[in-house]
Amino acid sequence: MTFGKRLKLSLLAGCLCTLLGSGLLLFLIPSIRTTALAILITCAVVFGLALLLVFLLEGKSSKIRVPVFTALVVVAVLAVSCVIIYNFGNSMVYHPAFDEEAYEELTEMKSSAVELSADGLSGWRIPAASVVDDKPRSVILYFGGNGENSARKVLNILNNDELSFLYDRCDFIFIDYPSYGLSEGTVSESALRDYALRAYDIAVSLDTTASVTVFSYSLGNGPAVYLASREEADISNLVLLAPYNSGLDLFNNYVDIFHGPFALLASYRMPVYSYASDVTCPVTIIASADDEIIPIESSRALFSELSQSNCNFITVEGVLHNDFMSDEQTLNSLRTAIGG
Repeated sequence: MTFGKRLKLSLLAGCLCTLLGSGLLLFLIPSIRTTALAILITCAVVFGLALLLVFLLEGKSSKIRVPVFTALVVVAVLAVSCVIIYNFGNSMVYHPAFDEEAYEELTEMKSSAVELSADGLSGWRIPAASVVDDKPRSVILYFGGNGENSARKVLNILNNDELSFLYDRCDFIFIDYPSYGLSEGTVSESALRDYALRAYDIAVSLDTTASVTVFSYSLGNGPAVYLASREEADISNLVLLAPYNSGLDLFNNYVDIFHGPFALLASYRMPVYSYASDVTCPVTIIASADDEIIPIESSRALFSELSQSNCNFITVEGVLHNDFMSDEQTLNSLRTAIGG
């Protein structure tokens, strides 16, 4: 069997295995369908180029064929690796979910929580407990972490007396990100910026809204700072819990390779630092040196970009990333920052 025939058979076998493997992933595992489809397309292009080269190099000497196909293999491995890294980055950053059980429980608690829905977004509002219904009051607009959804978060707040300061003298509002909860659309970096403005519009559209405090955690800090930097948003107070200076910091905390051209492989590069200089309202940052997800150095870097004359940096000790809202140091700091 000639070199050309052997190579063609190998390529066809590899292409068939790729099609079958990616096809199975595409249909059997919904959470990685985008990644499987991207790999499928990339491999199809690589195999197509390889087959074209087989015909073009037919009859050529091995001194020509070997370097060409070696280069193709290297390019193919790099291309597939880049596709996998970029798409799995999305899986790491975003965790859309709809908590049906929490949603049904809240629906039955009509006196405690009110469902909000506008402009393709959905979420929940806890009316201020100690304020008459039609009286103006401040609003806490919450921007949650990547695994949070409004129904579960609001239900947890209502069931925890230690968190009642979040809705004692002010409304608490949490609007789900696109593709989270019942919100429409697809979550992405640009979608989060647009979401921030739309969520703000929902909060200020309420007749009882007198002022807006933005309170954000983890992933939500990016769109929160972006919102506070916009001239059309009148934010009275910004409270950032475990903030990051850039989306790249989240990736580099896992594998420190996303620098220079490799930064393009990060699917979430939110440049929070570039918005910080335009924030004029008072800012409180709460961070932990023991945060394993968002390094405190990233939070400090963001602090340096803010106007420090009205910015306060609070360090809490021994708190892991998912434990902030159960930590007494953090809750005391939040009560002071929010005014609860």
